[in-house]
Amino acid sequence: MTESGSLLYGVPFGDTYHFTFTVKLPVVRDTMNGLEATMEECGTTEGPVAGMFYRAAVMASALVSLGNIPADQITPQLLCDGLSDDDFDLIDAQISAIKKKRMELNPDLPDTEPPSSPSESTDSPSPK
Repeated sequence: MTESGSLLYGVPFGDTYHFTFTVKLPVVRDTMNGLEATMEECGTTEGPVAGMFYRAAVMASALVSLGNIPADQITPQLLCDGLSDDDFDLIDAQISAIKKKRMELNPDLPDTEPPSSPSESTDSPSPK
């Protein structure tokens, strides 16, 4: 299961910008590869910089295609150096859409009630 989309600003590679992408659901192996790449790049997996690099590493692993960029060239470094925050969010949204579709495949998933609205009081009345 994959989702495709188009970036707003694109990723530079070679002498052009690449805008179209296809992404798959990241799996545990992608997480493991992301953690390993983060340790190699940052020397740690802790802190905001390492956390952002980790997210880029998982995303790079989940990208099936990014324009005409060869798959082995879609790296966390490429994304960190060429992907805008807005485009990062677009890819992340497509990953979330895949997660939702996968969850909908589970017929045993219980229905959940929507949360109560913030204007409803759930406090017990206080004695006066």
